[in-house]
Amino acid sequence: GLANFTVVLGSEPFADVVFQLVSSDEAEAVVLVPTLTFTAGDWSVPQTVTVTGQDDFQDDGDVAYNVTVAVSSGDAKYSALASQKVNLVTEDNDVARFIVHVASNETTEAGATAAFTVVLGSEPFADVVFDVSSSDETEGAVDVSALTFTAADWSVPQTVTVTGQDDFQDDFQDDGDVAYNVTVAVSSGVDDDTVQYLVQVSPQVSPRNEQDTVYASLPSQDVQLACEDDADAAGVVVSGPANVTEGGASGDILVVLASSPEAGTLVEVDLHAVDESEVMVEPRRFVFDATNWSVIQVATIDAQNDAFDDGDVGTRVVASASGDSKYDVVVSEVAVTAVDDDDESHFIVGPISQNTSEAGATGAFTVVLGSEPFAPRRRRRGSERDGGCRLQR
Repeated sequence: GLANFTVVLGSEPFADVVFQLVSSDEAEAVVLVPTLTFTAGDWSVPQTVTVTGQDDFQDDGDVAYNVTVAVSSGDAKYSALASQKVNLVTEDNDVARFIVHVASNETTEAGATAAFTVVLGSEPFADVVFDVSSSDETEGAVDVSALTFTAADWSVPQTVTVTGQDDFQDDFQDDGDVAYNVTVAVSSGVDDDTVQYLVQVSPQVSPRNEQDTVYASLPSQDVQLACEDDADAAGVVVSGPANVTEGGASGDILVVLASSPEAGTLVEVDLHAVDESEVMVEPRRFVFDATNWSVIQVATIDAQNDAFDDGDVGTRVVASASGDSKYDVVVSEVAVTAVDDDDESHFIVGPISQNTSEAGATGAFTVVLGSEPFAPRRRRRGSERDGGCRLQR
């Protein structure tokens, strides 16, 4: 802004009278025309002095200064006059603040990023350092740990990028997103972890910056961010062989969790075969926690050799979880076929011990089944010549 005052002589001079006008603080204000000259012809006409305030970009408050009006002249009486000072004040228009502008505030566990910028609202008297950290680095991580502004770059915005982290947990709560905050704390050289994942911007007093107490005493600013959960659904992944054969080699049932349970929580997974007359699984229980949830556990599956000619039988191995509220309703299964080991339905007749005779000599032979029957079996006894010999049991 501008300030004006006038200067005029009180009497006609015998020689030109020249005034030098000097500001006591040219960082705050300068005199637009630094000299005034009065002559015998215009000594009674007031001349205006214009003082222009200077924008120093610092929040230094209203500053008092003065303009000295010093006289010189060939007129001895005027040249003997003492200087005069005009007291003025430059009203400050700068505000110590920092501006956080959020370009995007949602990250995802798939790695999508959010970004915000930080810039000062006025030139600082000392370097201003922002310590940047996330309140929950399992949800969002910042790409820088500190931002520094100086008197040279205070007006240039600096960007903080926050990247969503995949925590492998089913974070689903209503909309599935997890809120967190990033704190940006002004320390001006003092290390202090005050950046959370809100963007909380909290200034702090610094020994290096005692003269810039305005920045050090600014209140916090908060910017809310959220990390969108990805497909980390609570689940049990079970896989195994398509077939196991009666009397053949064992197979492997592989069990692992689809996502991490919460820290300190145990998830028990119980295995059982729907038809244990066909297949058996051992062991029947595995325990998972946040440290081993992704480690594959192995159970053994064997077909039961039942001696029946029942053909190939399909069944299932079921895994049910418990111990964590998200896992209590989880059930997974894998299909498996018990392959019959060729127990064909047939009977075997052994050789006769000797021929029979009309004199009453006897002969004997055996009959045996080739597989276990589902019910008792009877065979009709007789011969091609029932009149010639008789079968006895």
